[in-house]
Amino acid sequence: MTHNRRSVMQALAAAALSPFAYVPVTRAQPGSTERLALETFFKKPAYGSLVLSPNQRYLAALIPAGGRQNIAIVDLEMRSASQVTSLTGSDVNSVVWANDDRLVFTTGDQQGLEFRGDGGLFAVDRDGKNGRALVEPLVARGAFVPRVTQVLGRIPGSRVEMLVSANDRSADTQDVYRMNVSTGRKSLVNESSPGYVMRWVLDGKQIPRAAFSMEVSKRRYAFTAQLDGSKDWKTIAEWNEQLRDVIIPLAFDPVAPNSMFVASNVGRDTLALFTLDLVTGQLGDLIYADDRYDIASFGLIGAALGEGGALIMGGEAGNGKLLGLRYNAERQKVIWFDADAARLQASVDAALPGSVNVFNLQQKRSLVFSRSDIEPGRYFIFDREKMAMEDTGVRSRPQIDPKRMLPMRHVHWSAPDGLRIDGYLTLPAHWSRGKPVPLVINPHGGPWAKDNWAFNPEVQFFANRGFAVLQPNFRGSTGFGAKHLRLSYKQWGGTMIDDMIAGVEWAIKEGFADPARIGSYGASYGGYATLMLLVRRPDLFKWGINYVGVTDMEVHQETQPAQLYGAFGALAKVINGDKRADADLFAAHSPARHVDRIRVPVLHAYGGVDRNVDFANGRAIKAAFERASRPFEWMFVADEAHGFRQDKNVFDFYGRVEAFIDRHA
Repeated sequence: MTHNRRSVMQALAAAALSPFAYVPVTRAQPGSTERLALETFFKKPAYGSLVLSPNQRYLAALIPAGGRQNIAIVDLEMRSASQVTSLTGSDVNSVVWANDDRLVFTTGDQQGLEFRGDGGLFAVDRDGKNGRALVEPLVARGAFVPRVTQVLGRIPGSRVEMLVSANDRSADTQDVYRMNVSTGRKSLVNESSPGYVMRWVLDGKQIPRAAFSMEVSKRRYAFTAQLDGSKDWKTIAEWNEQLRDVIIPLAFDPVAPNSMFVASNVGRDTLALFTLDLVTGQLGDLIYADDRYDIASFGLIGAALGEGGALIMGGEAGNGKLLGLRYNAERQKVIWFDADAARLQASVDAALPGSVNVFNLQQKRSLVFSRSDIEPGRYFIFDREKMAMEDTGVRSRPQIDPKRMLPMRHVHWSAPDGLRIDGYLTLPAHWSRGKPVPLVINPHGGPWAKDNWAFNPEVQFFANRGFAVLQPNFRGSTGFGAKHLRLSYKQWGGTMIDDMIAGVEWAIKEGFADPARIGSYGASYGGYATLMLLVRRPDLFKWGINYVGVTDMEVHQETQPAQLYGAFGALAKVINGDKRADADLFAAHSPARHVDRIRVPVLHAYGGVDRNVDFANGRAIKAAFERASRPFEWMFVADEAHGFRQDKNVFDFYGRVEAFIDRHA
């Protein structure tokens, strides 16, 4: 598809208050070892959240304007664009279309506070008029449990209301409301609730008839539902943190009102896709299973889709027939149960090989988001009827030249107890067989999270500086079945660290890593893991970087609001340990108490308003290094939180990282 008018990217650039800042980079040959400026990797994305209007004529996008992320609208027929928000005190975080003429969006500050939705919910017309707050921003930012309203989707046939979920009636449960997008007024949809609802599932009539509930204080998870026409709640399944016989509701079958699609591990370890009869409460047909990977998330500490994947349903409101399934394996996979959908996906993938390509195949004109391990993201417009695709020219990080980035390899190794551990290995351009290079192990945060095949600016930064980067999905990482999660309980500094050490030893044995030049870098739990690696194997590591990491298990339990004031505290004592009942374990697994074993220099970085890993952890590790007279470097920013967000601090931090590894690696 070709156009004589200006491109979407040109239109967006013209809409911004600030000058368009894309400067083409001279493309290097694959294998170039030229050191790129660190700002290349860590500059914030220039464009994001591109979304088509329901009539597919208009495109909303987040653009850099006035030093913040704001919204611009492109008329795809006229190729004209206008900026519709001019925020200066916060960024627009996400945007959706309420109808063809009005948008709903969320905002947030740059402090990295851990509350989702604390910036409020707002609406504005496509022409920039009639802007207003639908849900006022959270004022008391010290409060641990904010009131949060989240958009669920449009209501077919309605231009004035959307479906949202909100915890207005009770802080620990969500309800479903119809919300007026002009006034913000809400009307309750669900007449009753089973309580402690984290996620609702709506039937074909958009009635909330199934719920995934999490009563964390009692370590109880439940799937409850109403039969068609009934007001009574029926418990279909219950389980605890041991994650046995889990059944998670995903979607209703549009042709059978008392049948659902569910994710379950009954009789198996990984979550697979089944049908379920609500009348009998029994599982039906197995639709799809992956014996290595979960097709949904267990929701150990959150809602039960997220990391694992999502069903792809037909219909305007996503309440039509089951079309496919998207989940994370070695790479993100999409499994189509619809032949036409599979053919369309194959056509797009053939045009954009080597990428994960996501689009809405039900629309005549749809937006394709294409990304890979070396490409942060490009946007295309796909015309299904013409079978033609237009490159919008919009890239989330236009300063990144994919030819200068390094590919991620999926790898695996065995832990000392025989457990298979998966991960990703990125090698620098100059690596060749028989010539091992310095390696940095980069454990992810969480620890109930997962590294995936995708562009990662930190990984590419280290690889560009000549390091191999190993990202281990150690036990406790999500997406690998229930056993993989259970084996991490009370093992933060134990077998989870064993998994990482085994990965380093594997990389050395395979000839990737120089055994004399091994370091570790991680944030949050990854920062904790870095310190424990240095404690456990002082002979193996030459340096470490701890970014906002836990340093003392007891300090963490005493200072993290989630454990002190929230229901998560009861669950945390089971899966992490208790400072009284597990005092010996906490002592053994607290790196701040074993700094005398660390023989190499360490860089520590903390924010003063972190509500996930309290700065008390930073004070504890700083004091311990000083008492032990161990070499360390220190960075503290009083107004940053769990990971730095302000550009000046981000660039300062990675500049210190670069200087640190240049001296010690």
